Amino acid sequence: MKKLVLAVAVPLALVGAATLYTSTQAESTARDAVEQANIQLREMSVGAGAEVAIKMLSFESGLLSSNARYQVDIETQDTDGEPRQFTVLLQDRIEHGPFPVSRLTRGQLMPVAAQSHFRLERSAQTEALFEAAAGENPLVGDVAFGYDGSQQGALRSASLNFENEDGTVRVAAGTVNFEVADETTTVRLEGQLPEIDMNLQRRDDGKPVRVKLSGIGMTVDKHDYVKGFGQGPSAITLERMEIQPDDNPAVVIKNASIEEASSRSGDGFDQSIAYRVGEVGANGQFIRNLTLALSLRNLDEGSLKALVESYKQILDSAATPQEALDNITDVQQQELQALALQLLEHKPTVALDEFGFETANGAARLSVVADLQGPSAEAFTPDAMIISMLASLRAEAGIDKGLVRDVASLIAQREPQYSADPAALQQQADLTTELFSGMALGAGWFQLQGDRLVSSLHYADNKVTLNGQDMTVQEFIGFAFGSVLGAGLLGQ
Repeated sequence: MKKLVLAVAVPLALVGAATLYTSTQAESTARDAVEQANIQLREMSVGAGAEVAIKMLSFESGLLSSNARYQVDIETQDTDGEPRQFTVLLQDRIEHGPFPVSRLTRGQLMPVAAQSHFRLERSAQTEALFEAAAGENPLVGDVAFGYDGSQQGALRSASLNFENEDGTVRVAAGTVNFEVADETTTVRLEGQLPEIDMNLQRRDDGKPVRVKLSGIGMTVDKHDYVKGFGQGPSAITLERMEIQPDDNPAVVIKNASIEEASSRSGDGFDQSIAYRVGEVGANGQFIRNLTLALSLRNLDEGSLKALVESYKQILDSAATPQEALDNITDVQQQELQALALQLLEHKPTVALDEFGFETANGAARLSVVADLQGPSAEAFTPDAMIISMLASLRAEAGIDKGLVRDVASLIAQREPQYSADPAALQQQADLTTELFSGMALGAGWFQLQGDRLVSSLHYADNKVTLNGQDMTVQEFIGFAFGSVLGAGLLGQ
């Protein structure tokens, strides 16, 4: 009997001791989490047009749980560039580890340091959100804090329904699941928002406009944060967007995304971003596989971090980022230039990896890759400095004549004399296609391969090769200037 009592009492005593110890560490755990969150938010806010900061207002410690309040300050800019500030409050109930009751009831038996349950607090600035949520809390969340410093949790927003004299906006309930591990060097996030439906009236003429977004998603999978930069992909996706202005045909956008990725290699830090749209359709006309993909490669992380930090300091030197940039000093400008030159010394690559789209009868593609280097010491003029910074350049372009014809037909349809006469529309589209092709071939920028206009431009070692023809830089500048004059693009 004594052995049975000991078998029960010892584990209970250990759990009790662990709970008591955890209760003494709860406040420091919460404050550390706020500090780490502010660091991440600070890094994400550079260039984003918004700043977010969190601070703890109060902490009331208990044996099994504690209560805390946080203030979230958000600063953005309105359409005129003027700063706008918002403040929201969060209430947090923190269950102490190692075995919070809420986790045990869900069958989660892994011990944790604490389990946070937070929710938005009703205030003057959040009153509209609470009214739109119809009795529910607009934003709630849970976070489990591991003994190793990891965090795992979820945010949940309620369904919202806004109504005023301009119309209605309905937002479906959304979720965001996240995980921070390995002492904040790994961040994973996955969010979903099923639908946003807006029925509004235009303020200029009072005509109705409906905008419906479906299948909004967000993913982040970053690891190995070093010097403020992490490796891995992130993306924002949209399955469908429908814009219905008045009684006009709807514009439908399908499978749109913004995809970002970063990685490290022996040559440095690489980052890419791509904007993609699977299809844009209106009035029976479609553009498909629209892509704009950009990348920076071979970046020196130390120089990049120094440049970003200097930029942050400049933004913090005034009341608003725009004011700081408008009043940038010569010293600040020289520092930015010096740090930018340090980046160039590492010979980075700037690339337009792809710009293109497709119509029913053709496709267009363009890519440009530029290898950079530090400017020559002999370059004293801006033009000479820019040329000396370019180590090499490769550009490839291709346009199907069928695509030119489709675009010309789409433009001509807007004219009454063509929209009502299919034969005249076809004739005008053919004429525009041949005129465009003739100008492109006559200027020497393109060659004809079958039914496709193609162009290839390479530069290296002070030599330019255009469509297989070699020339010096001076000869190429003369050719380019002459073709522009010949096309009448500079007027008289």
